[in-house]
Amino acid sequence: MIKSTFASILALLLLNSCGKKEESQPVEIISLAPVPSSAVSQFSGKRAFDHIKKLTDFGPRPPESEGYRKSLAYLEKELHKLGWKTKRSSFQSQTPIGPINFTNLIARYSPNTEPDWSISPPFIIGGHLDTKRYPTKIFLGVNDSGSSTGVMLEMARVLSENGGAALNVEFVFFDGEEAILEDMVFRKDGLYGSTNYAQQLRKRRTLPALGIVIDLVGDPEVNLLIGRDSNPAAIAQTQRAVKTLQLEKEVTLAPGSILDDHVPLIVFANLPVLHLIGDFEKMPYWHKEGDTLDKISPGALENTGKLTLQILHQITQRKSKSSEQEN
Repeated sequence: MIKSTFASILALLLLNSCGKKEESQPVEIISLAPVPSSAVSQFSGKRAFDHIKKLTDFGPRPPESEGYRKSLAYLEKELHKLGWKTKRSSFQSQTPIGPINFTNLIARYSPNTEPDWSISPPFIIGGHLDTKRYPTKIFLGVNDSGSSTGVMLEMARVLSENGGAALNVEFVFFDGEEAILEDMVFRKDGLYGSTNYAQQLRKRRTLPALGIVIDLVGDPEVNLLIGRDSNPAAIAQTQRAVKTLQLEKEVTLAPGSILDDHVPLIVFANLPVLHLIGDFEKMPYWHKEGDTLDKISPGALENTGKLTLQILHQITQRKSKSSEQEN
């Protein structure tokens, strides 16, 4: 991910959203089961941390690596135990060093039957699983991207223990977020997995109402940023959730836009998004070998997990009340 001017990103998003209206639009409406407020307090930063430690034991996770394959298998095993069905979405993309095979992992709660992958639940929660490719050094990527992966796995547990609440969400673990070369360049290098996912998303019979992308969320020494190019209503819901959880000192609005996995969701799928990312410019270890377990804490992971669940609670609670009034 890289910082960029808000004006340039906004112009790009507006430009690329033109001409999309003629494509297939959702033809079904999926009812929302509310996420209870009790789910928020059930999130465990320690459990999330433990997942990250196990992923770290597999070593670096760049695309096509043994570490990435072991990480996929671990996610599948843990999610299946919780009643989530998973689907590997593999594809090949051209990169600056030639074609590379990537694999996204998609998860849907459906303990007894195979989910209908052609329709979308109301919310997509995504984060990248891959670590940056460094041929000459060992980059474990504990915060980038282990932290978001651990948080998502723990959210899957919490949601699965709250009945229909899990039916609201599809988790997607992106491959290929990191640029193959040093710097990310939109449409040229980086964001491979989220770009492919967004393009495939447009082919579904229904689209989600909101995509939430989280990244670099484990460092207790830096603020969690709300991306400036997030959907305005989603920003408002996040700010309300921040106040509810008394996280005003830990969560702030980003000063500018940041290029990350949420951008392809906007550009290629016209999806309203919420982007939550740690302030990596204040992380001296970012994209260096020092991105190790000592840089993250269960408390920071818990803040992000509870904040995301609180947002889901607020939105689904409001929808549920509106439906009751209509009936």
